[in-house]
Amino acid sequence: MSKTFDRHLIIITGSSGAGRTTALNALEDRGFEIIDNIPISMIDNLLLEQVKNKSVALGIDIRTRDFSSQLLSLKVNRYETLKGIKVSLIFLECGHNKLLVRYNETRRRHPLSGVKSLTQALREEKALLEPLKSIAEVVIDTTDYSPNDLREELLRRVMGNGLKRLTILVQSFSYKNGLPRNLDMVFDCRFLKNPHWQEKLRDLDGNSDLVKDYVVALPAFDEFLHKAISILEFLIPLYEKEGKTDFSLGLGCTGGKHRSVVVANELTKVLQIMDNTVFVNHRDL
Repeated sequence: MSKTFDRHLIIITGSSGAGRTTALNALEDRGFEIIDNIPISMIDNLLLEQVKNKSVALGIDIRTRDFSSQLLSLKVNRYETLKGIKVSLIFLECGHNKLLVRYNETRRRHPLSGVKSLTQALREEKALLEPLKSIAEVVIDTTDYSPNDLREELLRRVMGNGLKRLTILVQSFSYKNGLPRNLDMVFDCRFLKNPHWQEKLRDLDGNSDLVKDYVVALPAFDEFLHKAISILEFLIPLYEKEGKTDFSLGLGCTGGKHRSVVVANELTKVLQIMDNTVFVNHRDL
């Protein structure tokens, strides 16, 4: 039987510029009490006295007055033993070059910048935060995310947990545009005959009945789907046993329009029947 909690403590941390404010705003819209940049030494009093029976989301980064990765790690470990509180440490990271672009666009100063360059500040911050990343329950790479993408990903991870079993994201994509970030497993669908070369199907996508019927009728489709499901049936209980709460599965094909979309949709149907919380996203449609 799964545990029930009176309240949820979420700590959002990670690289400056990776989207902490967006994440906190998303949680505030879902009813969380939001407190940004609270000194770590004050969290105890906040939890035990001021916000009883409320779910709280804290924003903590290197700007925090008494920031220390080691101190915050110790706090998280201790809070996890408190009865009635679910504790989640969520770490937001972003690629170095993307952070450079974001800071140059906004013309804001990095918290560690001064006599050092922005590149040096970003690298120093990454080293300081590494201990927190290693213990985070959820790590989200926001490099390719718009604010809305981050909002959806965060709420999927946070609000989906505990609804059924493992929360699963099934995502189709085009190899031409690169692999999506944050994937746990990828199935390559390019072995299936490409509907692109069928003139009547070229301008349609895998959500249409014509493309679906074409792909599902291909000789290798049924065996592939059966084996993919068999692998997932084996892995999902093991991930759950290890305490994993979410799983991201990528389905790729050349254009991300036909084969991967059909396979993603068909796998989603089966996974939902298995009583999982499943989200499907077609990145390149």
